[in-house]
Parts: sequence; C-alpha cells; structure tokens
Amino acid sequence: MDPLKKRFFRYHLTASLIIILLVSAICQFLWFPQPFLQLDGTWMALLMLAGVDIIIGPLLTLLLVSSKKSKRELSLDMAVIVIIQISALTYGLMQIEKERLIALVHYDGVFHLVPKKVLTAPLNNTKVIPELSLYQGIPLVMISEQTANKYSKKTKNNELPFLYSLDNYQALAIEELNKPTFDYKNLPEAIAKRYGQEYIFKGITGKRRSAVIVFNQDMLIADIQLLPKADK
Repeated sequence: MDPLKKRFFRYHLTASLIIILLVSAICQFLWFPQPFLQLDGTWMALLMLAGVDIIIGPLLTLLLVSSKKSKRELSLDMAVIVIIQISALTYGLMQIEKERLIALVHYDGVFHLVPKKVLTAPLNNTKVIPELSLYQGIPLVMISEQTANKYSKKTKNNELPFLYSLDNYQALAIEELNKPTFDYKNLPEAIAKRYGQEYIFKGITGKRRSAVIVFNQDMLIADIQLLPKADK
C-alpha cells in the first residue's frame, strides 16, 4: 500500500474515533443520562452515526489520497473529505439532539418521556408550573386526570397530544406520587433486594424499554432501573 495513503488513513481513522468518543460522552452524560439512552433507543441512532462517520472519512481518504498527487490536489481532496464528514456528523447530531429528553410527565400512575422535538416552546418559559422537580436537570411534571379530560373534550387544538401540551403541565404533587401504582411484588428480584417496601415505585415507559423510578421517603429519585425486556 502507498505509504502516504496508509499514513493519512491511520491519522483520519484515529481522529474519527476520538470525535465519536466525544459525541458518545455528550449523549451519555448530558443529553441522555442513564438509563434514557436505552429507554428511547437513541443508542441505535448513535451507533449508526458512529458507523457512518468512521466509515465515510477514512474510506474516502483511502480512495483519494495518493503520493502521485500534488500537495494542492491532496489539500483539495482532504478539504472535500472533511466537509463531507462534518456535514454528515452535524446532520446526525441535529437529529439526535431533537430526541433529547427535556421532561418526564406523570400521568395515570406512569411517567412518560417528552423529547425536545415535540414541544412547541421551551419548558422553562411556561407559566403554568410554579416550581419544577428535577432529575439530572430534567424537569418532572404531571398532568391531572381532570386536566386530561378537559383537554380531550376540546374541539380545537387537539392536533397535539395532551402529553405534549405545555398548558396541561402542573407541578408534580407529592400526593400524586404517594398513590401506589407499581406493585412491589412485580419488581425484579435484583431491584426488590436493593430497595424495600418503604420506597415508592413508579413505572416509566420508553420507545424501546421500560423502567421503574425509585422514590425515597423524601420524594426524591433514588434510582432509575431498567426492567427486563418483555418476551415476544
């Protein structure tokens, strides 16, 4: 193999791997704290992004770089490759960022994930929430059954599901959390051994997986544990 081609390929592959590691860290620790990356399946998009980014850049380098080309030709080739790779990476990141979790909404005894893409306005600017409970920076809110019933009876503005309507959000009430909705007997053995019946357990639904939120006696989240995958 052409020594110059081999050297450029090695450098480009190393740079691509470093970039993907940085992107993965941002997704894992900032945009999708554990276990939300697994709950909504965004890890699949992240995996595709990593594969495309790693493949496109180094492969194009392998195809185009040659010691027979002039420095000007090599510079132009590398500029085109970098532009293509950055464009693909930027587009992928924009799509993943839209899936970023920005709220957990409690309704009918279960928490639901609210991704950024479904809200028409920033959650922090809404006036209907007097104060927000937070988990790793993610607001916890609720929708009362009365509010849901009123919303479902409206004849207009029903294009937006009530779970994603800011006007329906209320501060998470302690009495709502106190209502038992997740039977302790249904907990997986590993979770039941770690947390006793003095804790409050609430289900949380995701696109790919489900989990259980563990609240302590101070009504703060002690843990979020993934539930085993349901048998098909």
